[in-house]
Amino acid sequence: MVLGGLRARLTATLQLLDPFLWISISLFFFPLALTNLILTFQFRKLLSWHALQHAWFGRFWAWMGPQVRLGAAPHVDPLVTASAKGVVLDIGPASGQWLYLYATEHNPAITRIYGVEPNTEHHPALRRAVKAAGLEDKYRILDVGAEGLRAAGVELSSVDTIVTVQVLCSIPDPKRVIRELYSYLKPGGRWIVYEHVQTPYVEDFRGWWQKKISPIWSFCFDGCCITRPTEAFLKDAGSWSKINLKPRDDDGEYAVLPHTMGYLVKS
Repeated sequence: MVLGGLRARLTATLQLLDPFLWISISLFFFPLALTNLILTFQFRKLLSWHALQHAWFGRFWAWMGPQVRLGAAPHVDPLVTASAKGVVLDIGPASGQWLYLYATEHNPAITRIYGVEPNTEHHPALRRAVKAAGLEDKYRILDVGAEGLRAAGVELSSVDTIVTVQVLCSIPDPKRVIRELYSYLKPGGRWIVYEHVQTPYVEDFRGWWQKKISPIWSFCFDGCCITRPTEAFLKDAGSWSKINLKPRDDDGEYAVLPHTMGYLVKS
């Protein structure tokens, strides 16, 4: 019993400290991003914190994205391959670590994909991922946010599937953007979700701890917010005929980065 109690406390401590491992890795990439901007004469980006933060995160995620994919793939792969079809809005694909799921051999039901990625630092890696997945004839990269989709040629109520994988944590004004994306989904269209979200234990120490870590996390991860009630934002975006969202089954009670995953079907 004593050993079990010690093990439980150790597990809780490791979960509470987990964000600091991520933060330390991100900080390691800051001088690398800075050096790259100087050596490639991109001095204008050094004068804008927003541009510098994009470059920093782009450098970090090019390395970290594939590592994250390994842990998330058992949860994300079945969601996307079973549900994505027709015209797909791929929101925030970053360096394209999930594009293999859209390849014809994995999902022949997909006809067209819009990769909505406003951070152009990711575009070179994203284009390579498009080519590697054999999606040159299906995948179009859009360097706009949700507010620019109409101008980019995407019609309202024209999309069969929206896919958001670890991206809604970083978008500005998430309630507005989620409502706007909802308007592009056809009736019967499906929104596939895999996101880290606000802890359900907001009233105790775990909620307090998550709030304390959130500012430095946001600083190191290009504005990513770990305290967003994203599941509530999605449910409130409009009318749904089906909501199938659940926590990740291996998230612990003390996880500072808990997840919601599943899908919603538009009425």
